[in-house]
This record gives sequence, C-alpha cells and structure tokens, in this order.
Amino acid sequence: MIIKDMFLKDINRDIRGVVKVQQRDEEIVYQELDEYVVTKELIKHFSRFYENYARSVDQPTDKMGVWISGFFGSGKSHFLKILSYLLNNQPVLGKKPVDFFEEKINDPMVYALMEKAASVEADTILFNIDAKSNTSYTSRDAILRVFKKVFDEHRGYYGDNTAISRMEKFLDDEGNFEAFKEKYEGLANESWVGNQSNFYFRGEEIIQSLAHASNMSVDGARNWYERVDQADDLTIESFAQEVKEFVDSKDNNFHLVFLVDEIGQYIGDNRSLMLNLQTVVESLGATSLGKVWVLVTSQESIDDVIKVKGDDFSRIQGRFDTRLSLSSTSADEVIKKRILDKKPAVTERLQAVYPEQGPILNNLISFRDTPGNYRGYNDGVEFAQDYPFVPYQFKLLQNIFEQVRKHGSSGKHLSEGERSLLSAYQEAAQQYGNEQEGALIPLYAFYNTMSEFLNPTITRVINSAANNPNLADDEFHLNLLKVLFMIKYIEEIPGNIDNIATLMLTNVNEDKTVLKQKLTESLNKLRQERLIQKNGENFIFLTDEEQDINREIQSISIDEMEIIQSLSEYLFEDVFPEKKFRFSNHYHFDFNEILDTVKHGRQTASINLSVLSAISSSDVEDQELQMDSMNSRDLIVRLGGDASYIEEMEEVLKIEKYRMRRNVNDLSETKQNILNNKQAEVRERRRRVRDLLEKAVKEADFYANGQKLTTNGSTARERINNGLSYLVENTYYKLSLVKDHINSERDLKLKITSNEGALSLEMDDSTYPNRAAMNEIEQYIELQTQMSKQITVKFIYDHFGAVPFGWKSLDISGMLVDLLKDEKIRLRYNTVYLNTQESHKELMDVFTNNIESAKGIILKREKVDSALISKVRRIARSLFDTVSLPQDEDGMMLGIQDLINDKISKINDYKQMYTNKKYPGFSLLEKGTQLFDQFNNRLDNLTYFNKLVEMEEQLIQWEEDFEYIKGFYGSNQKNLFDDGLEILNRYEENQSFFENEANETIDNSVRELEKIIKNPIPYSEIRKIPEFRDNFNETFDDILEERQNKAKERIQDDYNRMKQYSKQEGISDQTVEKINSTWTNYLSQIEGTSDIHRVDALTVYSNDAKEKYERTIQREVYAHYQNNNGNEDTSSTVVDPKPVQKVRITSLVKPARIENEQDIANYLNKLSRELKQRIQMHQIIEIID
Repeated sequence: MIIKDMFLKDINRDIRGVVKVQQRDEEIVYQELDEYVVTKELIKHFSRFYENYARSVDQPTDKMGVWISGFFGSGKSHFLKILSYLLNNQPVLGKKPVDFFEEKINDPMVYALMEKAASVEADTILFNIDAKSNTSYTSRDAILRVFKKVFDEHRGYYGDNTAISRMEKFLDDEGNFEAFKEKYEGLANESWVGNQSNFYFRGEEIIQSLAHASNMSVDGARNWYERVDQADDLTIESFAQEVKEFVDSKDNNFHLVFLVDEIGQYIGDNRSLMLNLQTVVESLGATSLGKVWVLVTSQESIDDVIKVKGDDFSRIQGRFDTRLSLSSTSADEVIKKRILDKKPAVTERLQAVYPEQGPILNNLISFRDTPGNYRGYNDGVEFAQDYPFVPYQFKLLQNIFEQVRKHGSSGKHLSEGERSLLSAYQEAAQQYGNEQEGALIPLYAFYNTMSEFLNPTITRVINSAANNPNLADDEFHLNLLKVLFMIKYIEEIPGNIDNIATLMLTNVNEDKTVLKQKLTESLNKLRQERLIQKNGENFIFLTDEEQDINREIQSISIDEMEIIQSLSEYLFEDVFPEKKFRFSNHYHFDFNEILDTVKHGRQTASINLSVLSAISSSDVEDQELQMDSMNSRDLIVRLGGDASYIEEMEEVLKIEKYRMRRNVNDLSETKQNILNNKQAEVRERRRRVRDLLEKAVKEADFYANGQKLTTNGSTARERINNGLSYLVENTYYKLSLVKDHINSERDLKLKITSNEGALSLEMDDSTYPNRAAMNEIEQYIELQTQMSKQITVKFIYDHFGAVPFGWKSLDISGMLVDLLKDEKIRLRYNTVYLNTQESHKELMDVFTNNIESAKGIILKREKVDSALISKVRRIARSLFDTVSLPQDEDGMMLGIQDLINDKISKINDYKQMYTNKKYPGFSLLEKGTQLFDQFNNRLDNLTYFNKLVEMEEQLIQWEEDFEYIKGFYGSNQKNLFDDGLEILNRYEENQSFFENEANETIDNSVRELEKIIKNPIPYSEIRKIPEFRDNFNETFDDILEERQNKAKERIQDDYNRMKQYSKQEGISDQTVEKINSTWTNYLSQIEGTSDIHRVDALTVYSNDAKEKYERTIQREVYAHYQNNNGNEDTSSTVVDPKPVQKVRITSLVKPARIENEQDIANYLNKLSRELKQRIQMHQIIEIID
C-alpha cells in the first residue's frame, strides 16, 4: 500500500493550511469551521472564555480583555479566527457557526454558553495589527490609531485618515452620506468608496459634493477642506466615547469585539506601545462596561510581557482577566486529526506490524545528547497514529519554525504565521504520497514548505549547492544541507552524525551504519565546499555571510609552535595543573613541563614530565621511546585517543587571530553577530580541547627508566601521578635513607636549641633512624675536604637535594645540626664559628635562608689533644680563678670565652672613667683589650686553645698590673689625683700672669705635681699631692687678693669719671642707667672671681666701656647743643663736647735721641706745638701707653 491511500481523508484536498485573518470566502470559512479540531485543551479554553463573555451579557463588567498566548504554530491565530466566527454567528452557506460545534463540544454546559453568546448580536473586527499598522504612526499612539482605523473600516469609513473618516461619519449621522457619494461620483467620474486616498487631489469635487450634501456653503466647505489636517485631535478618550456611541446606537445588548492577532510581536519591548494598549483597553472597559471586548494573541503570556517591560502595567492585568495559553499538544492533536487520521483497516494493519517493527524502529530512531521528548514511537497505537511521520518531528518542527523566525532567517510571512504547521505536514505527506508502506518521512521533507519565505542568505546557499557541480552526483548532499539548516538554531539537537542520521531516515528498514558512512562522505564534501563547518562532533550550516567569514578564517596560517604552546597551557595549567609532585607527606618534587620538546614554564627541576602529542609522536615506535626514557630523567607520556584536539586548537587560534585583525565596528550588524557567535564557538572548542586532552592522557602510553609503564588511574591526574611516582622512586633511589623528618622551621629551631648531647654513643638505627643518611653527608664532607674544596651549606643542599638523593633542605639541616652537636664538623658564618649553644639565630639564618646558606662554610673538625686540654684548664684556673669548665671542647671554649668577655666588659667599664680625664693606667687597659680581643668565635677550638697557651705569660702579667688600676679606683687615690689635676688646670689658666710675675712657691708646687701626674705608674707618689696642693693654693690666693684691690680702684675711677660726664644736659636717662649698670656689674665680678687673668680682664673691659660711653655722651651733648643753638643758655656748666682722641707720644713726634738738656727742650717744643694744634681743632687728647 502506498502512503496516500492510508489516510481517511484525501491528502491532496484543499484544507487551507494558511490561516488568514481577513479571509472571508464562504467556502473557505465553511471548511475551516467544519474541519476545526476541538482538542481537550481547547474545550477548557472555550469554557473559560465563554463563562466570562456570557457574564457580560447579563451584567456590566470592565474585565473585557482576553489574552491568548502560545508559541508559533500552537494554533492561537486559528483559535482567534474561529472565535470571531462564533461570536458574530453569521450563517455560512446556510449554517450558523455555533451549529458546527454541537458535535465538537462534548460538554453541554460549554455548548450552552456558546449558544447564549451567539444569541446576542455582536460585530467582530478581526485583524492582524502589524498588517493594519501604518509606518507613519508614532509609537506613542500607534495602537490607538490601528484600533481607530479598523473601527472606521468596519463602519464603512476610510480608516487611513481620521479627518476623512470624521467627515464621512458626520455625513452619515446627518443621513447625507449617500447623497455625498452620488454627487462625488457624478463630479469625479469615480466611486468615492475605494478612492478616498485621492482626497487631496480631488479638492474641488469634494468641496462641491460636501456643500451639496450638507447645510454647508461652498465657502464653508472650502474653508473646512483647507484646514482639515489641523483638526487631528484623536485621543483615547474620544475614541472610547465614539465606540460607546456606536454600541449604544445598536440593540440593547449589542456587543462589539476587537480580535487582534500578534499583538505581542507588534509591541515587542516598546513600553510606549504597552502603555498605549493598557490605556485603550482600560478606557474601552470603563466606558462600555462589557459591551466592547478586546481579544489579542501573543507568543508570550501577559505576565511574561509585563515582567519583561519592567514598568508598572498592573492595571492591564485587571482588564485581561481571561488568559488562555495554547500548548504544543493542541497543535499536534489538530495535525493528527486533520492530516494523519487513517482508515480503520490501515490503523489495524499498522498496529499489527509494530511488535515486529518496534524494536527496529527504536534502534533506528535514537538521539544523542538530546532531551527525552525527542523520541520515536512509544507503542503500536502511536505508530499507527503518527506514521509515516515520527513523534519527534511534531515538537522539533514547531521549534524550527520558531527559531527560524527569531533568528531573522525567514521572511515576514512566516513570522506572521501565514505558513502553518498544518501546511507543512500536508505538503510533506503529499510529497511522499506515492511511496510504499515502510517509508519514513525525513526532516528535510518539511524544507519546501518554509523555503518560499526564507531569507535570501539561506536560499542562496541551498540553491548554490543545488547548482554546484561538485555536489551534483547525489541529491543526498542537498538534503543533508537542508537538515543542517533546519537544526542550526535548535540547541536541543546537536548536529552530530548520530542525530543527523536519525533525522534523515527514509525507511523503517534502513541500515543506519551504511547511512552514517554515506553521511560522513557527504559531510566531508560539504565541508570542502565551505557550506558547513565542524565544531567538535557537530556539523553546522553556514549562511552566505558565515561562509565568507569562515573562508577568511581558514585562510589564516597558524604556526605549529603556536598550537603546541596553546596546548601546553591547557595540559599543564588545567588537565594537570600541579607544579610539584607529592611523592609523600614529606617529599614534594618539582618537575619540568615539556610538550613536543617545547618547554613550558621554569626549567629548574631534575626530572621532566615530557608529553608527546600527535604532532611529534605519530610515527615513533615504543622501543625508541623506551630508549629515550633510559637516557634521561623523563616521564615520557605519548598521548593516545582522538587527536582532534590539534585541529580544535588550530581553529581556536585562527578565529581569535581573525577577531584581532578585524575592526568589529566596521562590520555589518549581521557579521558582528556572527563574530559574537564565533566567540561562543571558541569557548566551546576550548572546552573540547581540554576534554580531549584529558581523554588523551587517560589513553596515553607512559615510559620511564627504559620501561613502558603500566599506570593505573581513572583520571589524567591519577595516571600522571602514578607515572611520576615510578620515576621518582627509580631516580631518587637514596631518598628512603631519610626516615626521620624535620617538618617545619619551628621543628628545626627546637632541634638546635635542645640540650641533646653528643650522639656518637647512641648511633644505631633504632635510636637514630637517619644514621645512614648522616653517614652519607659526613663522608661527602670528608671527601671534599681531602680535595681542598670549600663546602657551603648551600653546596650540601644542592648535592643532597639532587639525584639520587632528593632530600629536603630541612632534613639535611637537621642532620648537619646533629653533626655539629657530635663535634664532627664546624660551621663558619661571616668569619664566626657557630655553635648550637649560642648561635641559634645565626644557625637558623644559614639553614633557612637561601642567600645566607651560601655564606655558611662547613669544615671537617679536628680533635683537640688531651694534653692541650689540660694546659688550658690550668691557665683558666690561674687567669680566671675557675675550675668549673664544661668537659667537651665546645663547652670549654665557650666557658673560657664567657670569662674573657666578662674581663673585656670590666675593661670597658674602667675606660669610661677616663673620659676627659688623664688618669693613669689607660694604656694598660688598651693593652688588655688588645690581648683579649684575639680570643673570639672566629677561631676554631684548636687554634683558640693553642693561642691561649702561647699568650699565657702576657695575660698573667697583665692581670697583675691590672690590680694597680683596681686599687686606684677602689681607694682615695683617684680623688687626690683629681686635686692635682685641678691645680695644674688653675695654673694653666693663669699662666700668662706667672710668666711675667714669677713666684717660687707656685713654680715648685706645679713642677712637683706635673711629675706625679705624668708618671704612667704614679700610684706610690699620689700621697704627696696634698702638700703641693695646699702650698699652691695659699700663695695663689694672696696674689689674687692684691690684684683684686688694684683692679677695683681703677674700675672705680672709670666709674666716677663717667658719672661726672653723664651729669651734662642733653644726656639721656637710658645712657645714665646703662653706665650705672655696667660698672656695678664690673665691681661685683671683681669680688666673685678666683682667677687672676679674669681680674686683669675686667680692668680692660672697664676702660673699653669708658671710651664707648664717652663717645655716646659726646654725641648726645652735641645733638642737644645743636637743637638749642641761638636759644638762651640754660646750662651753668658745659663740658666741651669735643671728641676725645687717644694717641701715643710716638704718633705726635718722631722718636729722638736725647743726649743733653737742649735735646729735651727741642723734643718738648715739638710735642707742645702738636698738642696745641690739635686743641685748636676742638679735640680732647688722651695720652696712652
């Protein structure tokens, strides 16, 4: 039996799969009503709608809105249209629409409500809002204007111009409209109806017709015509009132219903349109109180629309109280009823063959990585019902139509719902109608239904492929391309080869393996032609512009090194991101990371993780890799599995390089969207690269130490860790010698500061687990010492941290501490020998600081002879009076050093007493410092002890001399010495006097005191100091008193002279006060001074002050004289305000030799003449020495 003979109704009949809201042909309407399938879901919707609508027949209501939602193809537009027929209930070929539903509605209550609603006169205005909208409408009031337009058209007026429709309504209300139309037709030779758009070109005819049909004059009509465009005052309130007037003009219970298709798509995200709809519906509800209804369709529910808009549209929810949501089951049920209904015998036949065919079909019809609702047949009933279609196609085709519409790959018609799912299924069934039973209709059979309305960017690709000679050998290529286009935007159906094979099945007995092979070949051809691309396992249809971009991307060259470096990032930063291999709790090993000989990151470790991808290892044999691993410290990992990670990575790099080269702003919006999608593709490819590398490691071969390894593990990390474990065990084969570990720096510090003694008596495995490891270190130090090489702590770390040891620095440092305590080695740091008793901080610095570890020098320790030890003990007893020294070498040395440090500290204390003092013994202290400073921790034990023996005699002699210094400071010798120093200091201050005025007692006392003070060992002579001190003081005090008296007389004379001068008129009080203060101070100081030189200095100060104030007095007297010149003399005593000139005799007359009295007379005459001449010049002469 062929397919078309299986159906109950002729598959080739005209069932009008195209739903047109304006379609009014009675035969078509009759067929629509007759074949309309009322599903269980639709019965619920009819019930809810009619319950609310019928309520408005009996009582007023403002809840007069119906919101019908459903995805594309759900039948919401068809449902809206059927409601328009039912509410209007105008007979169709003699049968009322409601009568068609008597048998379709199996609920008597619902049908009764339908009849009740049909009994009320109602006008219905059914329209697609997008089709009725005008581009000149602003978004602010676009919905209002569409409603006004369809309302005007419903009444027979011109809807595209409110001014014209207002004129028509005015004439109609006056009963003059027909007269107007007749007059116009006579004047213009054309009918008014249908030619209203000529309004602005037929002005004279309209003016004459208007004047003829109304009470207007010609001038009045002309005036109105000329101002017609200024009168556009359409508002929502005026429209609502106009509708109310229309309804009120009808019978008492008349209803008017606006049925608006695709309102949701028309509004989109425009809040102004949403607000406009809300206000229109609100106003109609408020004015008409249930006599006017508004029914709309939208793909989104009203709640979703309001939520998306984000504004307060809560009032619209109250108006659209009736909300109906159509689901996919309704559409499926309609298709199965109208198209797929089988003849009874065919249904029985198909159900009978299903038990045999079912398992085959279940195996054939299977999807990978898709939701469970994309499936095959559940049972024989479903098989008989859906055949030759497959259940998955019902949901998939709806999604295809929806996604094609959303992504702009289709024309406007598809978005308006002009092509329905019904048409798609009918046409596909017609196309395969002559096929024999067993045929399955593949997905590409539906392509022809939508092809007429697709964008050229799609059809061009399909048509070009049809004309491509490289694809002309088999129509299969073209059908495959159609399938890939149809699922391009269906995320639930990834385009892998398994899913594509299912979508292209054409027979229940198809060999799917053969089909997949054919698909593989065809997919490769389509890829070669750049019609599709591969993204992982999925194949993707490319539009024209996508092909252009893909061609540009594929022309980009990517260097192999770039691929390797990018793969390295994923391999070593994601798949295996560890930077240290955790061999045990105590040991973590660095390793170098290498991919295809290209190094990744730092390369400082001793072992390598060397990975080989398919780029470098495709032709390498196992034996060669085993040999490579034998001659290296590498864990070689040859990646297995699918090597497509290379191709995926190359694609990623090409796309990213392309994006960097292109300025996105220069591209069209479509190409920008393509590039954005490419970015998403990059993320997906990168995810696959990571997954593929993970899998490649899990399936990899591992090689180390010349062996091909068997590494267990369910993940890449586990396998690599197991391989590294084998490598470490066989590379660091002495690692196990360290059994006791230092886990932290804190543990190391505790070990250093502990009081554990020597270990030599306890060195066995049970008491010291690291004995073998420490022996290795000790032997290595011994060997390096024999070779005269310097050994640093860092050198030891590096040696025993490398192959074959691999020990931690902390563990090594712990064993070095034990060697120090066991006196097997010495450790010198910054020229100082460290020990575990005192050098805790320094040892920690050396052991834990990488820089400082290079400064710590390890020396093989020499054992000190016991005889030398005995000598040292004897010297310590003699020098320091101690016998309580430690028994071990280090302890003994430290004990002696402590005593020496105490001695140096005492010396330094005594030195402080010599500051600014010339006490005896300082040189001895300096010598002591010099002697004891030679002993410090820069010496090793042997050198230290030998030096102590060598310097024994010097040290003991110094100690004996040091007793004198202690006696000096411990008795009154220091005080007496201070008295002597004070006398010498006093003499030195007055030395200039005694040089001119010698005094035997003074000279003798000073001379004897200087002998004592300058004696380096004056201790026996200090007792003589008091005698010389007293002699000096008695004599000095007598001389001082005599000098004081003479000085006071001279200073007093100066004072008296200045007091006399200051009595002249014109002398200021300030000057007088300063004179008194100055000389009173001088006289006071004379009494208080104890130094002769100070007494003499005061007489000089007095004389200088006298000269200073004489000049001051002369200035003030002269100024006073000038101010009072010519006035009456007010002074009884005037001192000549002449300047005082201090001169020496030699400046007045030349030196002369005097031999007789005449020489005297001549000399005095010359002196007299010179003095008289100066007096005549108003000078006062003062002869000075």
